[in-house]
Amino acid sequence: MFDADVLKSISVNTHSSVCIRRDKVIYIDPLRIAGEPHDADLILITHPHFDHFSAKDIKKLLKPDTVIVTPKSAAALCKLRTGREPLAVLPAQRISPCGIEIETVAAYNLHKPSHLRAMNWLGYVLTLGETRVYITGDTDDTPECRAVSCDILMLPVGGVYTVNAAQAAALTNQIRPHTVIPIHYGAMLGGAGAAENFRAQVDPAIETDVRSGVCSNVMIGQILRILLMALCFAVLAYFLGHAIG
Repeated sequence: MFDADVLKSISVNTHSSVCIRRDKVIYIDPLRIAGEPHDADLILITHPHFDHFSAKDIKKLLKPDTVIVTPKSAAALCKLRTGREPLAVLPAQRISPCGIEIETVAAYNLHKPSHLRAMNWLGYVLTLGETRVYITGDTDDTPECRAVSCDILMLPVGGVYTVNAAQAAALTNQIRPHTVIPIHYGAMLGGAGAAENFRAQVDPAIETDVRSGVCSNVMIGQILRILLMALCFAVLAYFLGHAIG
């Protein structure tokens, strides 16, 4: 059952970084967190890619009793990088961390290698009161996604590594939530117009809630960092080669 107060409690920090503030404070894939609020009751990680698992940002949110939930395949990395033992889960499980009912859903690509089904990465369905909120994680339009019933849907629309705007709209029209919030798009992922392109293809009976600040250049930033590191290694190798020679 859709509850407008649940929708109001959801904020998108950037990209796929989501926060839900109700009786408990829940973060999903925290990224670029301002300050150090240390206010998380529950942190849900969909998978360990840099734009979804940021140990630096997780540490800004931790308090003594914070619960972290991760895919089982990412649990060792989470413990190593954050110092906390996470609750490690697989798809198709039901758990109740912090008293919140959660169902895990497989998140994977059908024909691309970016998110392999064998890794058992996740989306999460949270039951908040009588309202079901589904954050899909990075996925394609899969049978597991289509089988979910929810009132509020949050899914990627940027393409490249996930569903694009048209595919995300088709999935939304199949699931038929009351409200959908597009996430995971930006300069390199569908462009700034991805959300409006998505909205234009969603059934008008479904409310499309486009949040400001989602559109991100996080992918560009990462690629620039990788190029800079590669340049540094190339320069170092050049000078070492000449020194040895």
